[in-house]
Amino acid sequence: MHPVSRRLRDARERAGLSQAELARASGVHASYVSHLERGSRAPGRLALSRVAGALGVTVDHLLEGEESASARVVRAALDHARRLHRVGQPAAAAQVLAQVDLAPLDVDAAARVRLAHAEALDLAGELEASCGLLERTAADLVAARRFADAAYAATRLVMALTEAGEPHRAVARGEELLAAVADGADATDALLRLESTLVWAYVTRGDVTYALVRSRTLLERAAAHGSARGLSSVRWNLAFVLEAVGRPQEAVEQIDAALALSGADEVDRDVPRLRLDRAHLLLAVEPPRPEAALADLDASRAALELDESRVELARAATVRSRALLALGRVDEAVTAAQDAAELLAGGQRRDAASAHAALGAALAASGDGPGAIKALRVSADLLDTVATGRPAAALWRRLGDTLREAGDDAQEVALAYRRALTAARVGVRPTLLGPTPVSAFHPVR
Repeated sequence: MHPVSRRLRDARERAGLSQAELARASGVHASYVSHLERGSRAPGRLALSRVAGALGVTVDHLLEGEESASARVVRAALDHARRLHRVGQPAAAAQVLAQVDLAPLDVDAAARVRLAHAEALDLAGELEASCGLLERTAADLVAARRFADAAYAATRLVMALTEAGEPHRAVARGEELLAAVADGADATDALLRLESTLVWAYVTRGDVTYALVRSRTLLERAAAHGSARGLSSVRWNLAFVLEAVGRPQEAVEQIDAALALSGADEVDRDVPRLRLDRAHLLLAVEPPRPEAALADLDASRAALELDESRVELARAATVRSRALLALGRVDEAVTAAQDAAELLAGGQRRDAASAHAALGAALAASGDGPGAIKALRVSADLLDTVATGRPAAALWRRLGDTLREAGDDAQEVALAYRRALTAARVGVRPTLLGPTPVSAFHPVR
């Protein structure tokens, strides 16, 4: 097959159009599209321009593919941004991506740039700007009928809004986008991931009981019809719903089940993060299992370092600090927590708040009361900026306990406990039924 013919067919299939539908949308005869895809007719520039417009791609993409000038520009910008990420400069990466002219790009290339730009802004602490880019990207992908990609962008948006402390907005936009992609998407895994992430937004909003019910229903659908990867994703998210309702041992069992699926259907890239989350949960069970947590962290370390995600590396260092502290290895705990805080310096994230809280606890155990109080107050400032909901309540409560143990002012301790109560009650009154769920699932036929 001629490269132009192959690229045309691939673009049409990505757009979810039949040859007849593409012909109507572009104002050409159906046989013309058929001839182009078979390579039996040379494409005219004007007609090809109409076809490209209907597909949301450029003529250059159809003619030259990845060797087109615009494709080379995008590739160079993404490579440059990736190098800046590796040396801990997400703000500089965001600036590089902001300079890319999106006007000549097709919808797919523009989405790749915007998604990378949104990630850079997120890591730089510009969560609101990141959310704005994700909003536009999801809307453009829905309009272009790139439903699986739209579901991915929507998942990122729900995560970002939740991280930004806007769980109500995360739920509202998540449900709207879920409905928009569900009717046209044939990508079950992408939809399962979106709905699983949406369930977590309900948890942070305070609708924990509803989130648990919906998670169970989603798990049944995934088990009956989803792939191994989709089922793993649902179990993974269910683990954190169970943790939120105070059932950490059941949460560990769900993570174990997700890990058991890791060799079945290309979910190996998720294994290091699953082990990281398992390590976190092993510190929440009774009695805590810090040795097992460290074993999971050691098993995931090489892959996390290879992936070079500063957020994931910082989370691993934070969990490692807590595990080491539980084992009485105080100096090592301090070092690990300092590493975590340094990795997230400059960004305002719940992960940074957790890192400084771990540092405060380790410093308190080492006898450095003033240093502990300083780290804990940094954690409080970060929590006050970005976090809300049930998960934040647990962090505020832990922060209050550590401030008290470190000998901080009684007023500061009381404030942390009050913030824990406020965060736990955030949002509408939890109900068993919650809002009417939007089904994101279409059985594979």
